[in-house]
Order: sequence, then C-alpha cells, then structure tokens
Amino acid sequence: MTGTFKLVLNTLLAALILTSTSVYAENDWLDATHLFEEEVREVVALAERDALVQQPVRFRSPELERKVYKVGDIETFWTKNIVENAFEQTKAVLKSIGTHCYIFVEDGKNISPDVIEKIRTKYDNLIYPTNTSNFGSEKKPGIDGDERITLLMFDIKDGYNGSGGFVGGYFYAVDTYPQEKLPEHLKSNEREMFYLDINPSDPADDRYLSTISHEFQHMIHFNQDSSEYTWVNEACSQIAPYLCGFGHANQIAAYMHTPDNSMTAWSKDQMLANYGQVYLWNYYILNQFLHEDPKTRTDFFRNLVASQKKGIAGYVEALSSLSRSFSNSFDSFCIANFINDARLGKNGSYAYDKSLARLKLPVSETLSVLPGEVAGEVYLWSADAIKIDLARTRSEIEISFAGFLGRFNEDLYNSFTVALVMSNSRGSVAPKMTFMNIEKISSKLQGGSINAVADKDFDTATLIIIAQAPEEINDLIYTKSKPMTYSVKVSDKGAQIARSDSTADVKSSINAYIEAADILETADESALLIAMNSLAATSDSLTRSIGAELAAGNCDSLDILTQMLDNGEVDADNIRPVLKQLADVAQFNAEAGFSETLRQKAHQLRTY
Repeated sequence: MTGTFKLVLNTLLAALILTSTSVYAENDWLDATHLFEEEVREVVALAERDALVQQPVRFRSPELERKVYKVGDIETFWTKNIVENAFEQTKAVLKSIGTHCYIFVEDGKNISPDVIEKIRTKYDNLIYPTNTSNFGSEKKPGIDGDERITLLMFDIKDGYNGSGGFVGGYFYAVDTYPQEKLPEHLKSNEREMFYLDINPSDPADDRYLSTISHEFQHMIHFNQDSSEYTWVNEACSQIAPYLCGFGHANQIAAYMHTPDNSMTAWSKDQMLANYGQVYLWNYYILNQFLHEDPKTRTDFFRNLVASQKKGIAGYVEALSSLSRSFSNSFDSFCIANFINDARLGKNGSYAYDKSLARLKLPVSETLSVLPGEVAGEVYLWSADAIKIDLARTRSEIEISFAGFLGRFNEDLYNSFTVALVMSNSRGSVAPKMTFMNIEKISSKLQGGSINAVADKDFDTATLIIIAQAPEEINDLIYTKSKPMTYSVKVSDKGAQIARSDSTADVKSSINAYIEAADILETADESALLIAMNSLAATSDSLTRSIGAELAAGNCDSLDILTQMLDNGEVDADNIRPVLKQLADVAQFNAEAGFSETLRQKAHQLRTY
C-alpha cells in the first residue's frame, strides 16, 4: 500500500469521526469510489491509446454466450482491501435475481431474506428507473453481455474497529474492462457491478438504499463521461438518493462545521464538507430552477452527466439551457446558505424550501463593537460571512473591503462578490441587500466600499464575501490554489439610534424553539445540527429582545412568557435553557437598576 493512499484513507475516516456526534458516528459512511481515481485514469488512458483493439473486447457482442445464473450459485470476486489498497478474493453466494440486478452476499454472512427482497424490490422498481431517468444509462449489455448489474454485499475491509467512520460502498470502474487488457497490478471482475458494505452498514436500514443509489449514479456517470471531475460526479451521486425519495444528505452537517470550503477543489482535508456542499449546490439548483417541471429536471441532470465538458464548464452549459449563469447562481447559492430568507430578493431566490428552512451556515467572525477590522481568507468558489451587531451602532455604517487580485492569464483575474444584508434578529422586518461595487485598486488588490443606514428596524448586518475564478478557466488549474486573502474595516458615524423597543413576539419565538427542540429526538445528523443552530438563534434573539425591553423598564414580554407557563401553554421542561438565560438577564438588569421587581421575576423563572 502506498503511504499516500493510507494517509488519504486515514484522513477521511478521522474527519468522519470528528464531524459526527457520538450518536451518529457509527451510522455515517464514506464513498470510496474517488480513492481509485488514479487507477481508473490509468485504464481510461490505456483504452484511449488502444481504442480500436480494446473496444470490441470491452463491449462484447450481445450474441456472446453468457453464464445463466440461478439462486445459490457461488462466484469468487476480486475485492479491494481499502486499508491496504490491495486486491483480495471474496467468495459470495447469489441470493436473488431481479429484473435489473444480481444480489450476491459474502459466503458465510447471514442477511435476512426479507432484507434481500426489500433491496431487490427497491432497486428494480425505484432506484434503477429513477437513476436512469435522471442521469442516463449504464453500459448495456455491458462487458459480460448481461444487462443485469451485480450488487456485491460484503464486509469491506476499511479498518472499522467498532466506532467511528467506515466505507459504505464504492464503484470500481476498472471492472468494466477486460482483464487481458489491464496492467498486471489491476484486477477486473469483467462485469458492471458495485460494492456494498455489511459491517457496520445495516442492509435493513433505509439509508442503505441511499448508498445503492449513490454508487449506481457513479456507474452511469462513468459510462456517459469517464473523465468527469470528482466534484461534479459526486454532486450527482449526492443528489441521486434525494431524487429516489431517501431524504437529504447527512454530510450537510460537515459542511456546516467547515463552510469555507472550495466547491470545485474536492480537498481531502475537508472531504465530508465537500459532500455536503455539492449536495446543497445540486439541491439549490433543483429547488430554485427545476422544481416545477419534472421534465426540465430530468433534462438538466441527463445533459449535465452526458456532457463531455468537465467541471464548471459542464454546469455552465447545463445552466445556460435555463438562461442561468453559473457565477450568478453560485452567488445566490452562497447568500442562501448564510441568510436563507424567502423574503430577500425575488421569488425566494435566496432561500431553501421548508425542509431546509432553518439551515444557516455559521459566520466566520462577529463584530460587536465598532470600529472593527477583520483579516480573513476564502477559497475560490467558496464564501465567508461576517456578522456585524448593530445594537449599539450609530445611524450610518461604512464598510470597506480589499481582496487579493490574481491573474490567470493576460485578461482573466479572480473576482469577489461582496453583499451586505441588513436584517432583524426577530424576523419582524424583511431583510434588504446591497452589493458592493468591486474595482481594481492596485496590481495586487481589488476592493470597494458600502455606506449603509443603520435603520432602527435592523439590529444585524451580515457581510458575505464570495470568491470566484473566471468560468473560462479549467477548474483543475487552481484545485490546489491557496485561499484568497482579504481585509474588512467597519466603522459607524452619525447619531445614536434608538432601536425598536416593541414587544418581542414571544409566542412565535417560543413555539419555534419547541419545534426545533422536538427535531432533536428523531433527527439525522444534518437535521440535528440545523435544529441546534435554530435553537441557538431563537434563544439568542429572544434573550436579546427581552433584555433590551427590561433595560428600558418594559416587562411586557417577560410577563407574556410567565403567563404562558402558568396557563400550561408551555411546558417549562421544553424551554429550560431559555428560562435560565432570561433569569440571568433579569437578574443582571435587577442589579443594575436596583429593581426588586426584576429580582422577583428572575427568581420566578428559576422556579419553573
């Protein structure tokens, strides 16, 4: 095994452990398909050099006599020991024959016949027709002259030791080439097949079907475009389970942990974030541009997969059929990830649907006192966000931005999109957005500035910084480029603003908190992290609003909350963290204002 391969695998598994909670770590999986890219590229290049000789052998005639299988037959397959990056032989028994598949299970391993039947039925009747409809066809009849695809279920040797991450499956494209045409160090099973783990993967779990859909897309994509870039191929495999009805990708949670992640680079250091990001990218396109017309959706993904253009160029071509720009779509995608409010822009273009209504990426910096400065860096095709607390600012804020200017060739440079979104933490006022005009400052810098009125209705400003490369440049050129450095300066001037002291919307805030808390009981990891972010945001907003009222001598909102508790509208156990925060705020204001009334209210909150 090469040191590089082992390092990559260990990095991926460590990342999975670190970005998963103890509850979900043992249920999350990695796709190993991309680990074999160098081997596949070697074989694809060989086929191209020897196309006239290879093609008749690789794609055998349908008249070729093929083996007729029956349930109970035993085959020996070449499988990958992932840890050692070495081939092993695995004996497996044919358990089921479907319309579109053979299901083999490692000899000596027991899987319930009901589970096998469930997988066969779902593959034949749901996954196969959905994937082929949306992405195109695998090679038919394939190298073995058989239209059925082999699903091999076995214990993938991935170093799993009872906890943490594991490899859930992979597609090995070398299997679609004849052994006699391969270098000696590679092995082919000479059939269209993919590999599915059974330890610790649970074939009875519905999420197992997501893995199958994911790997099948890789097979289809290889047939349509054998040299597609990793991030595009994985983006399609990530959206495939959703199209099959299996829900959102778990790796959204990893992306929320590390939002400054280049979508096109497919960094091995942030592999799980890559999966979450490319899933959201395709889901954003689906949600914003394709949701109303199933045919438009099908055409979009089929054309994307079939296109021989690579990376960004393939998306540019596919989006142009929708009269959309890749760069502008990416800007909107990034803003939606940080703001996610349907009231911003036209037709909810900076928001997701209800299923991801609470998703918001965390900001990289928060400025609570002005003037303030931030020195940061952001990868190409990624975004940062800076939160500016307006609670104590004066009537006008001035924001200046300067970012690195790098040249790709004589006329093409990297660029930044900088957007300022003014919002209200209670959500009582629709947000508004202004884009900064970015110009060349010097041979190495670009930048601009924004002056914004700090209206009394807005208590938060979010500055979103998006880094892009020219669409015309092949994205492989800058895959390993360093992040783009930037600096932001924020100051305020004018009169002090009296922020709105209207009563907080206590009931809706408390209900939103309880709804998010309920999700914690049943959520997968992505939904869990989204719900936790929502809990924190709701609690912070409510505490801030009521705290401002108490400081002004207004107890109305606090009285509404206590009435809800006393009347049984709210169970105190469901909002215990909020009550503790509010008790602390009331106690602070009581001591600052020598208020016996607030001391009593603080005590009352602690007794519920």
